[in-house]
Amino acid sequence: MPLTRAARALALASALLMFSTAATFANGIGSAYVADTGGSELTIIDVESLAAVDVIQTDATPMGLAIPSDGKYIYAAERDPGKLLIISRNDYSTAGSVGVGKAPVSVSLSPDNKLAFVANSGSNDVTVVDTGTMSVLKTVKAGAQPSATALLPDGQTLLVANAGAGTVSFIDLNSGKDLGDVVAERGPSAILLDASGRTAYVADKDGNAVSVIDTASRTLTATIAVGVGPTALAASPDGKTLYTANSGSNDVSLVDIASRRLISHIPVGQGPAGLAWNKTRTLLLVTNSGDNTLSFLNVASASVTQTIKLGQQPTSVAVAYAEPVPGQTANGQTGVTVGAGGSQTVVTQLPKTGQGGPHPDFAIAGLAIAAAAAFGAGLWRARAAASA
Repeated sequence: MPLTRAARALALASALLMFSTAATFANGIGSAYVADTGGSELTIIDVESLAAVDVIQTDATPMGLAIPSDGKYIYAAERDPGKLLIISRNDYSTAGSVGVGKAPVSVSLSPDNKLAFVANSGSNDVTVVDTGTMSVLKTVKAGAQPSATALLPDGQTLLVANAGAGTVSFIDLNSGKDLGDVVAERGPSAILLDASGRTAYVADKDGNAVSVIDTASRTLTATIAVGVGPTALAASPDGKTLYTANSGSNDVSLVDIASRRLISHIPVGQGPAGLAWNKTRTLLLVTNSGDNTLSFLNVASASVTQTIKLGQQPTSVAVAYAEPVPGQTANGQTGVTVGAGGSQTVVTQLPKTGQGGPHPDFAIAGLAIAAAAAFGAGLWRARAAASA
């Protein structure tokens, strides 16, 4: 049964009040962001306190998210009307937007953060964006319904998972030509490269498996059965374990990479859709689009330690591993930032979002916190009077 706005606000108030003495505006290292596809917003997560602290309103439908290694921006592929939205992490204002193809569903970045690759499932192509100038460099053809991308270490070959074709394309970015396709299982939806870039793991949503591809020979080397409907992938810091979010079986599968064998399944929420590590790589964040929650999966105990409510239909999740550079705008020039005070506590003033101000749930939560604080102060005064 879905929570009412008031109930959701009270839940938020409880979480915020618990951490009010130490909580600050979550735009530092370890902050997480969730694309709430059904609510046209991004939820900001304070991973330290395991709480949702605010939302960023968007003007369209956010799908895939990516954050560069320097932590400056949030890149959001917005399905309607088809653009790449760029949000400054200094103050969560819109730094820019770039028109792309039809129905973009994911975005990935080059290791140097200079290029963004947007998979457009509606136009069967990939838009290559120059992140410095915020402009389109080129558009390359892909297979049917491209869903995910990954750049090989050579900096020239882009892997594209084509959900509609059941293939993974190897595209030469210089010429724009398809170098050849590898047939995967049905519905490839996510790609993860190993540290060397020599092996690609592909989540096959409709095949209930992970395809293992040798990127040098462009051949399928193994197929690993996992849960039902894998949609996202993550690897352990030591590179020994692969994790898949399985939207159909409501769990996360653990796969031993060396033996390429399934280890176990860990139950999470309904319809898990996205995966991301916290900054210490001890918690795996799992978005559950079926019940609008976020699960915190402790990998050491192989269990969910906490689950929190989110907005409508959460899908992609991204974590910032670096702090934004204060006083910089999208083009790197010095500018004025607004709202994101590093010492600002949540209990005294809720931070403003980039567009439209605080989410109504957080405004109600703020009132609940204030009422709780006032009640506590009154109770303290009554006890003091009685003791006098």
